[in-house]
Amino acid sequence: MTKSFNTNGTNLHLTKITRATSKTSVTPRIAFNADWLREMGFVHDALAQYLPERGGCSFILLNENIDKDNALCVAEENRGTLVRVRTHRNLPQIVISGFYVTRAELTHGDILLARYEHGLIRMRKVPGGAVKVVTAHLVGKWLEELGFVPDECFTIAIEPGSIVLRLWENGRERVSELVKFVRANKLKLLQVQKMRNGALKTNSPCIDLPPSCLEKAGFPADCAFLAVYEYGLIQLQKLDFDALGF
Repeated sequence: MTKSFNTNGTNLHLTKITRATSKTSVTPRIAFNADWLREMGFVHDALAQYLPERGGCSFILLNENIDKDNALCVAEENRGTLVRVRTHRNLPQIVISGFYVTRAELTHGDILLARYEHGLIRMRKVPGGAVKVVTAHLVGKWLEELGFVPDECFTIAIEPGSIVLRLWENGRERVSELVKFVRANKLKLLQVQKMRNGALKTNSPCIDLPPSCLEKAGFPADCAFLAVYEYGLIQLQKLDFDALGF
């Protein structure tokens, strides 16, 4: 799971810690490859310092002319090491595994949010279960897997800094009941829409959050959110970089 976003001028990338070799291995592994690595200077064979930090880590790009032995000593003093950028599927890739990952109090299954700029990548663990970074336009198979298929009804509950989408299965047959519930609880009732993808000849479910909902929750219209989700439920939270430890 990897995905990149830019929100309010901040570059973000979401990835998940996997196992190093197989499903039976317990060795955690951070591995991500993306075109933005090249744009940030992390090209093939470039050298970077890996520094584990509590609940996360940093990758610092090193100058070609730097004293590698000294750079390694500095990294080791901070319980880190040096890593080489490699190429995977024609894209630059960074990989670190084993005790270097556990030193950052990270393990298999943890989801990491990365903020990046030229020469620097900082990663922090995102609390919660299944998580995505999304915009006000939610689309894709993941919605279908949560029950949010085209034409299904869902309610929107809004609080400052939070928007909660709750699925009502067979809602079209319960319209009068839902309308009463929505009015009594000051919610908003919508249906999942259908986005036609002509190339794939599929109809992907999509949800476009109304600007009024974003405004009420205090979300800028063009920002990205953390989506914590389970079947029938999606909670959108504003990205709080201070709370995440950036």
